[in-house]
Amino acid sequence: MRGMLLHRMMRGFTLVEMMLALAVLAIMAAVAVPSWQGLIASQRVGDATSALVDSLIVARSEALKRNAPTRIELEGTALDEGWRVVATVGGVDQDVRSQLALTRVDFDPGVPNIRYGTTGRFTGTTTRIEVSGAGTDRKRCIRVDTAGRPRILEGGCPP
Repeated sequence: MRGMLLHRMMRGFTLVEMMLALAVLAIMAAVAVPSWQGLIASQRVGDATSALVDSLIVARSEALKRNAPTRIELEGTALDEGWRVVATVGGVDQDVRSQLALTRVDFDPGVPNIRYGTTGRFTGTTTRIEVSGAGTDRKRCIRVDTAGRPRILEGGCPP
């Protein structure tokens, strides 16, 4: 009987066990945080690339659908501040799609000339856009061929 009573009183964690568990948890967190930040930065580059490629596809599609020239206009002074797809139908500009500002992402060139003719062919002068991000060395290159189709290449844009 006395043995059972002693056993019941010894349930739970001691302070030393709790401190040891917290120390192990702190070490694991310290090791994981840098790789987690790199993963997030890399994901930002991927998200920004996808957003721009989606807008290029929409701009080309709208040019064909509406038989009207389309372009990508900046919301600020550079792509990282956001952009919108604009179709000019009958001399009137119509917003088709917009993209909010993207943080910690860089575009090169930051001020591209992206335009599509009424046949969906690319008429702008910017055929390559490199996307990179702070905190990662991951880069993606968006190339637009003369037919207007964008392609994503891993790594920086070749010269």
